[in-house]
Amino acid sequence: MTSIESPRKPAKSSDKVSSPLHLLQTLTRTLHEHLADACTQAEQDARKALDKLQRQQEKLDLKLGQTRDKLDARTAEQPDKPAGKTRKKLAELEAAKLELHEARLKAESYIAQLSSDVRQTLRLAKGLERIDGQVSQALEKRDAPKPPAKPRARRPAAQRNGKGTAARKPTAKPKPSATAPN
Repeated sequence: MTSIESPRKPAKSSDKVSSPLHLLQTLTRTLHEHLADACTQAEQDARKALDKLQRQQEKLDLKLGQTRDKLDARTAEQPDKPAGKTRKKLAELEAAKLELHEARLKAESYIAQLSSDVRQTLRLAKGLERIDGQVSQALEKRDAPKPPAKPRARRPAAQRNGKGTAARKPTAKPKPSATAPN
């Protein structure tokens, strides 16, 4: 790498963050993608580990069968000769098989719990999708040109008060009395 080259990838024009809304949208999308990828990868890794344990058990079963056959053959050919080494190896293989069986049970339990956790995590992560949708709506609303304001039609004053002109009656002023004191 020369001094002119940058160690970072050049930013795409679509990756440009121009407002907090864009940043929130980018964060929610990225977080959701990484979360989904991490969940998938965790499940794949757990299944690979279980498959590996299965292959180990198959190999161990094969060795165990061969050792039993060898012990049976030795005791059939030479019943007086002790077969202590073969019996010891057989006991070690059976102990290893028991440990491997326990490891498989733990792995299966872990995978079941992991699957449950992944389902719950992805269900909860739907909130990120809702946030992304709301941010998109906010950006569209902000960027959409506003329609020109319509002039409001003016209503006559009588209608604004809720009373019509016909409903108004002139009020009579009190007249001076005809008999006035002198």
